[in-house]
Amino acid sequence: MVTTTHPPKEYPVAPQSGMPLLILWAILLAATVLPLAFMIGDKGLAQLASPRAWLGPALLSLAGVVVSLGYLRKRIALDAGNLVVRSTFYTRTVAIGSLQLERARIVDLAEHRALKPAIKTNGYGLPGFRSGHYRMGDGSKAFCLITDHSRVLVLPLRDGSQLLLSPEQPRALLDALKQTAGDAAP
Repeated sequence: MVTTTHPPKEYPVAPQSGMPLLILWAILLAATVLPLAFMIGDKGLAQLASPRAWLGPALLSLAGVVVSLGYLRKRIALDAGNLVVRSTFYTRTVAIGSLQLERARIVDLAEHRALKPAIKTNGYGLPGFRSGHYRMGDGSKAFCLITDHSRVLVLPLRDGSQLLLSPEQPRALLDALKQTAGDAAP
């Protein structure tokens, strides 16, 4: 018996609107420069010669690099009967059979406020970007990879939670999920 393995089929994530990393780095720059400016005003330029003066800015810069690299990690793929979502520091693998595809839909979160991520329980967020675990406006749990709030694929799971994803082509991903589920049906 020969088994063939197919490479994962990737679905590009919708492009991010705005400039969330620019906003992040502007905040980090302000958080670095302002304390140094106050230090100079208080104790003079000689204080900047101390390695302790640069510890905070170095740690903030390191945190900025880690957060930026995490932001760049976004992937949606169908792999061996599973939907695999990699987003920032999180990965969620869901068996196609655990999705309620008959209830799946594509929504604009501006119109469906109950589905909008409201409380971050273990997630990562920048302006216009949500990743990780959230509570929705209606109190339900969801794993999110949202880059485009106007076209979000909502995938309910049998355990009552949901996946909210922003693939570049939500309809193509939903059709592929339905086809994969149909192929796996007895």
